Amino acid sequence: MQEGPIPPKDLREGERMLFGIRGAVTAEANTPEAIAEATRRLLESIVRANRLAPGEIVAAWFTTTPDLTAAFPASIAREMGWTHVPMLCAQEIPVPHALPRCIRVLLLVHPQRPFRPVPVYLGEAQQLRPDLPNGLIAEEAASEPELPFDPPAGCPRVAFQGEPGAYSHEAALRFFGPDLALLPCRTFAEVAQAVEAGRADFGVLPVENSTAGSINAVYDLLLDRDLRIWGEVILRVRHCLLASPGTTLADVRVVRSHPQALEQCARFLERHGWEAIAAPDTAGSARMLAERPEPGVAVIAGRLAAERYGLAILAEGIEDDPENATRFFIVSTREPPRAERSKTSLVFSTRHVPGALHACLGEFAARGINLTKLESRPRRGRPWEYVFYVDFEGHWQDPPCREALLGLLQRASFVKLLGSYPAAEGTTAASISASNEEGGG
Repeated sequence: MQEGPIPPKDLREGERMLFGIRGAVTAEANTPEAIAEATRRLLESIVRANRLAPGEIVAAWFTTTPDLTAAFPASIAREMGWTHVPMLCAQEIPVPHALPRCIRVLLLVHPQRPFRPVPVYLGEAQQLRPDLPNGLIAEEAASEPELPFDPPAGCPRVAFQGEPGAYSHEAALRFFGPDLALLPCRTFAEVAQAVEAGRADFGVLPVENSTAGSINAVYDLLLDRDLRIWGEVILRVRHCLLASPGTTLADVRVVRSHPQALEQCARFLERHGWEAIAAPDTAGSARMLAERPEPGVAVIAGRLAAERYGLAILAEGIEDDPENATRFFIVSTREPPRAERSKTSLVFSTRHVPGALHACLGEFAARGINLTKLESRPRRGRPWEYVFYVDFEGHWQDPPCREALLGLLQRASFVKLLGSYPAAEGTTAASISASNEEGGG
C-alpha cells in the first residue's frame, strides 16, 4: 500500500490556515514498550522536522494496524505532555499484504508563519512514501521564514525569535519605532540566517538578563556568524499575569510561561500556591490561551502580548527582582553610523602561557579604557580552552581603542571584532524604566 501527499487544499479555521502533516513508523513488537518507543520517535521527528511549537498543534489522529493492540499511541502522546491536543485513535481494518505493526498519524497544525509541511516516514514505513528521499526530510528542508508582504520603501525588515508580542518584539519597537516589518523566527539561528540571506535588514537577539545572566547560544552565534552589532537595547522586563477576560485571581489554578519567566516570578507564584507549567515562550503561551481559553489557566507575558491577543491583565510587575532587565543586540551585515557615545564588543582567546589574559586586558587598562563586560566561554572543539567576550566604552576607530586593539592582536591567539555601535542610554533599572515609559513601549 502506498500513501500520497495531502491534496493542496486550503483548510481554514477562522482566519488561521490549517495544515496537515502525515507520518508513519513501525513498532518492533506488539508490546507497550515497543509501541511507546516508536510513537515517541515519530512525534519527536515530526516536531523537529517541522519546527513545531506545542501551541501550533491543533489535533492528532492516530491509526494502528490490527496487529498492534498492546497500547494506544494517543496515550503515549499524552504522557509526552500533549495534554492540550484533542486526539483520536482508531484501529485500521485488515488489509492483505499490509505493512505490519504500523502506526500512522495525521497532525493538524496552524503555524502563524510561512510554512510547508514536512512528512516523516521512519524505518520500514518509508516504503509507504517512496517519493520521499530517505523517508525523513531533513529539518533544513523546512521552509525558511519570509515576510508575508512587501514592506513599504524605507521600512526596516526586522527578524526576531518568538511570537508577536514577545519581549524581543517589544525591543524591536523600542529601537526602530512602530514603522517596521516583523519577521518572527523559531530559533536564534533562524534570525541570523534571515539577516545573512537578506530576508531581513536587522535581527534582534537577547544577549543577557540582569538576573539569569548571559544567553550563551546567542554569543556562540556571534562567534560563528558574519554579523555586525548595529546597536543595543536595554529593556525593563515587566512581567504580567494574563488570563481570559472575566477571569479573576481567585479563579487561577495553573500558570504557564517560559521557564525563565516562571523562575523570575517564583515568589509571586509560591505566595498564591499556583502550579507552574513550562512552555516554549511567553507570547506563545498568551496566544495559545487566547485561541483556546481554559478555566483556571493564566500565563506570564508582557503587556504587549496582552494587547495583541486580547487577554486581561490580572497583575502587573509580578517579577521578584524590581530591576529585572534584558539586553538585546541589534545585528546586521552592515556597519552602523558612528555615534557620540559608542560601545565596542569583541571576542578573543589567549595563548596558553602564564599571565596571557592579564597581558591582553592590560592593553585596555594602560589606555584608560573601561571594560563593561568580561566573560569566558568554553571554545567549542577545543576542550579546556576558552574564549573571552569583552565590551568596552568607545569606538574601535578612537585612537586609544585602536591602539589597544593593535596591542591585543599582538598578544592574543585569536581576535574577532563584533562591532562598534551606539551605546544604549542608561544602565540602571530606574533609568531603563523611565526610558521605557517615555517611549511608550
